[in-house]
Amino acid sequence: MNETIAPCTDTRLQKKLPTIHYQVAMPQPENHLFEVTLHLVGYPFSILDLKLPVWTPGSYLVREYAKHLQGFTAFSNNKPLNWRKISKNHWQVETTDVSEVTIKYRIFANELTVRTNHLDSTHGYFNGAALFFRLPKFDKQPIFVTIVTPRSEWRVTTALPPVPGQANTFCALDFDTLVDSPFEIGSHQLYHFQVLDKPHELAIWGRGNCQVQQMIADISKIIEVEAQMFGGLPYERYVFLVHLFAQAYGG
Repeated sequence: MNETIAPCTDTRLQKKLPTIHYQVAMPQPENHLFEVTLHLVGYPFSILDLKLPVWTPGSYLVREYAKHLQGFTAFSNNKPLNWRKISKNHWQVETTDVSEVTIKYRIFANELTVRTNHLDSTHGYFNGAALFFRLPKFDKQPIFVTIVTPRSEWRVTTALPPVPGQANTFCALDFDTLVDSPFEIGSHQLYHFQVLDKPHELAIWGRGNCQVQQMIADISKIIEVEAQMFGGLPYERYVFLVHLFAQAYGG
């Protein structure tokens, strides 16, 4: 479950902050590898610190996400940049005299839980904490994400708002919002419904014996009760992601 944020407001130029843009591709989904590109424009410092989280929202244990990362490279205008791995989840790149930086890496994704990533020939799912680097100096600014699907019929569902005029591109207000907004990519079923004049979506991947309309009715009742308890709904749009598969359990 994840809520939609308000559209990103662009204050980067006023504060002279870099543009942060991720691209997530999956050209061969059966290999379980997300190919991630981080592109920075206007980076102002001589050292770039990149940290992969060891936590995820709602899961209060150390998560070793960095063990799934491979093929790390860094360059600027097609020229390699020196880098080193400081610790298990911390990479450092030398960025002296460059303002445009590109980082590329792959994430192995073959574990289907709410706190991990999964990619195969039927769909892709990722939890941002297990996929995206945190930039400690810039984790409070907007972050853009573009999804490159392997097939034209695959859709992208997330609570993040889309960027107008850019296909499969979304914007998070900050890093915390990014990692609290998972993505479902594929040919999943997608249902739209209204509760208290707010749009909601239900994305279902997999097959099961659930009765979708009954599920929507039950979810709607829960939302109405929560709105009564908390004095309204603190969001403009809400997305539910449901995975149906053998031996699954709640989460």
